[in-house]
Amino acid sequence: MQNGGKKTMAIEWVKLYECGYCTHPEKIVHPKAGLKPVKFPATVALIKHETKGYILFDTGYAQRFLSATEKFPYSLYRKLTPVFFSEEQAIVNQLAADGITPDEITTIILSHFHGDHTAGLKDFPQAEIITFRKGYEDIENNSKLRALTKGCLLDLLPADFKSRVRFIDDQQPVALSNLGDFHEGFTVIDDDVSIVAVDLTGHAIGQFGIFIRLKSGKVLFLCADAVWSSRAYEKLVYPHIMANLLIADKRAYVHHIQRLHSLMHTHPDIDILPTHCQVTWNKIQKGEIYE
Repeated sequence: MQNGGKKTMAIEWVKLYECGYCTHPEKIVHPKAGLKPVKFPATVALIKHETKGYILFDTGYAQRFLSATEKFPYSLYRKLTPVFFSEEQAIVNQLAADGITPDEITTIILSHFHGDHTAGLKDFPQAEIITFRKGYEDIENNSKLRALTKGCLLDLLPADFKSRVRFIDDQQPVALSNLGDFHEGFTVIDDDVSIVAVDLTGHAIGQFGIFIRLKSGKVLFLCADAVWSSRAYEKLVYPHIMANLLIADKRAYVHHIQRLHSLMHTHPDIDILPTHCQVTWNKIQKGEIYE
């Protein structure tokens, strides 16, 4: 990643967590497959930054997601996307098991506003929330029902959200080099280019992913829901027409699949980690930590 005169601080390590999962017919993501339900884990990443301490990328499912979807019409969310979650899977509880308290989370990088990414926000009342303004503006003035049609549950946002949020797409982008078709992004932590966000609008308006450069030199790309399965960009498999219900901008979604396909070939050393991919889940189950 080109720094354009900006500094690179050290990312010491990244650990991935699975915080529940939902199911969809496999055909939605692989059109030639059948209707058998497959699991899509809600992945959360914990980033240990040299100066900022602990940073979360998204927050996964939490008990309040289940509470928020108990009654009609919000129960439609769970009926269309069945969710499987136990309290010990909440990221706040998994962090506690690792000896990390909620107040130690200084920052939450929120890739977009869907319920499986926002449900744990209220468990970290001291954290600054970093996201894209255009993602928030897409839901800000919506009724709860209108937001629901976009996969968002407004009740999951903290009451003090506006006082804690910082919109990184308000700042000037930085030029990126040696990252395939990703030519510009936004620094997430001050002028530190060890974490750079890139716009991945498609699945949701204002969705973004982050490139992370570790102290070791290893680069990760947490690409959120740019794809639901790594097979999509590996084989250029485009979603079934049924998936249009889950995609805000189909043309942009297809474009990002192609960009990831190119990145995979030009930079095979970069680990591309979609939030809901079985490959990502396998890494979590093996207890892998990126250093």
